[in-house]
Amino acid sequence: MPKWPPERRWLVLLAVVCMLAPKALAQSSSDDGEKEAAVLDATQWRNGTVNLNAGWREKEGDNPTWAQPNIDDRQWKAIGIDDVGAVDPGIRWFRLHVELPPGRRHLRLLLAGGDGTYELYFNGHLQDGSRMSPFIRVHRPTEQVYSLDDEIAEVGTHLVLALRTRPPQTYRFYHLPLFLTAAVGTPGAIEILREAMERDRLYAATPGIAFNLVLVLAGFAALALCRSQRRREYLWLGLYLLALGISNGISDCSSNGLIPLAWNDLLGDPLIYAFTILQIEFTFSFAGRRVTRAWRIYEWLIPMPLILLALMLSGLVASNPYPLVEASAILPAALLLPVLLFIWYRGGNREAGWLILPSLLPAATQALFDVGFISLYEGWQRTAFLDDPIMIGPIPIQLADMGDFLFLVAIGMVMFFRFTRVSREQARTAAELTAAREIQRRLVPEMLPEVAGYVVEAAYYPAEEVGGDFYQVLEMNGVTLVVVGDVSGKGLKAAMTSTLALGALRALAGEGLGPGALLTRLNQQLVETGHEGFVTCLCSLMTAQGEVTVANAGHLSPYRNGEEIPLEGDLPLGLVAETKYAEHRFRLQEGDTLTLLSDGVVEARDALGELFGFERTRAISAEAADTIAEAALRYGQADDITVLTLRRVRGAQVGTDEPATATALG
Repeated sequence: MPKWPPERRWLVLLAVVCMLAPKALAQSSSDDGEKEAAVLDATQWRNGTVNLNAGWREKEGDNPTWAQPNIDDRQWKAIGIDDVGAVDPGIRWFRLHVELPPGRRHLRLLLAGGDGTYELYFNGHLQDGSRMSPFIRVHRPTEQVYSLDDEIAEVGTHLVLALRTRPPQTYRFYHLPLFLTAAVGTPGAIEILREAMERDRLYAATPGIAFNLVLVLAGFAALALCRSQRRREYLWLGLYLLALGISNGISDCSSNGLIPLAWNDLLGDPLIYAFTILQIEFTFSFAGRRVTRAWRIYEWLIPMPLILLALMLSGLVASNPYPLVEASAILPAALLLPVLLFIWYRGGNREAGWLILPSLLPAATQALFDVGFISLYEGWQRTAFLDDPIMIGPIPIQLADMGDFLFLVAIGMVMFFRFTRVSREQARTAAELTAAREIQRRLVPEMLPEVAGYVVEAAYYPAEEVGGDFYQVLEMNGVTLVVVGDVSGKGLKAAMTSTLALGALRALAGEGLGPGALLTRLNQQLVETGHEGFVTCLCSLMTAQGEVTVANAGHLSPYRNGEEIPLEGDLPLGLVAETKYAEHRFRLQEGDTLTLLSDGVVEARDALGELFGFERTRAISAEAADTIAEAALRYGQADDITVLTLRRVRGAQVGTDEPATATALG
């Protein structure tokens, strides 16, 4: 091969250099341009701040060295920190190179991100206040401010920000963004920006918190009303309003960063099922109906989605289906309870009609909110608006809060009319009760008359305000009529029946009838009145010489000196009009004690439900009337208690003017 002259070789080398130089320069220019594109210019200030949302690099995985400033991240995915998209599982890193203006020494970084989901590094140094927390302490994005003073003093104007992120399962469930914004600026400007963002966040939470606080207060008011009125519908309504207000209040607080998100998972969501069950109980109680077996089974099934919630929080199942399952669990109550109320209304229960619309609101709006929440996951644009707040002027209100507020207004009106009606009925009942007590006070003697040849004592303790027991001691042409009776049942109805029986008894006593004939006539009159229930009665006619004639209409036999006198008991009064009552005769000697009592003594029960019984009654039957009655009271009163004792004494005109013991009457 011939050799080129030296000058020829220099010409060829120069030509090659000229050909390759443009490519080298172009490559160098490209590399420099890419390197410059990875650095965010933060030297141009506007109102004291610079937005740092653009220019970030993202990479999936976890490597501690990625926090260091000298890592080559040019091949990482370029993103905007405010446009990360849906939160993905696992650990991810984000990096940003920032060129700060020279000469500025006091700067702050504002980062609005999920509290507890990230660690922040400045030039490889972990910053205090940034942390990855357990899911129970993680909040939705909130505003955090970090000082750049130390980093500026150390490295000057070039700063590398690195974010290590790991959102928990509960964070991903709520479809929350990892970061909302990032900005650097002077302390004053950054503080103004932080306060503005915080104010907007809290402003969105205020209406819902206020609504639900009113619900909670209304719940306490209903419970106070239950305590004074003793009506179960007020109990269920109070518990329902408390559960509803607390559940939705927790949801509002957690969704606006005031409390950790886990509060809604662990307490707010379970209370949704609780207030649905309480709504069922309130509805049936309000309408005066018993909860049917089918509804009981439904109440047991309502909380079943909590199993799915626990599996979701543990990461064993995906979170997507849970909102749909929750909506499916509570929607039947929202749809079927109004239908049930309408059926009761058509059946004659006018008050059930008042509750139809209010009962539809809370569960239905909660279910619609869940549908909107599902739409965010599935991309259903037509129904995604259900998750958005409703704007009433400048005030944002969540759909569920709006439903709860309308329910409270409606139920407040319903309960006002219900309370007014019940108050009128109670006033009427109180007036009737007062009249019944006055009548009974006159018919059941508080002062016993003197009875020739006997010392008479009585004790009377009604189980309620008025009782169904009665007794009378009447003088009749030189003999004494002693009657002890017991009306079936307790309270006002029994008292009115006893008043009827005593009135008829006094009228018949003036005819000079014997005990058997008197009970026969009294029985016929009670049957003719057509009243429900029956009356047991022991009627005794006694002379001063100790001769006793007794007729028994289904009552307890009397005791003489601590021993039961066996008497054949005929049917109680008021059952069969043709019943005849036999008479029995015996004689009391001087010093003998005759004890007549009602079954309230025998049927007294202790805390374990054991009866006082006949043996204990017989053992104390010779004691004074007060002693016997108080023993039954101490054991445990379950019915009206009446005890009447007659002790025969020497002398023709010996008696007592001691008042009968009548606790409820006197």
